[in-house]
Amino acid sequence: MSFKDMVAADISAVFLNPDEFGETHNLNGNDCICVISSDMTNDRLASMPGGKRTPDGLHGDFITICVKASDLQKVPVQGTNFKVDGKRYTVDSCTDDMGMLTITLGAYRMGGGFP
Repeated sequence: MSFKDMVAADISAVFLNPDEFGETHNLNGNDCICVISSDMTNDRLASMPGGKRTPDGLHGDFITICVKASDLQKVPVQGTNFKVDGKRYTVDSCTDDMGMLTITLGAYRMGGGFP
């Protein structure tokens, strides 16, 4: 078994395993097993100049999703809309590492508070 084969097997058997880290969420209309995290994006927010990612007057809700590329109909592109469990976000970035997508998303609102 090659290293690439072992990584592909570990994506489903370990990282996205529902008995370990994986949870089912609706991503752009597809029910997928994925890992959603806000910790990584909060750390990134604190490291940005001025300590914020949004212009004055806007508030943001940021998440990072890890999912198998094959579970989505198409790979998300920066700047496009992306829905997670019915909530609309904008794709900040998307990287593909050996079949695992890491998607960073932001939802921006005027004023404050989120529905």
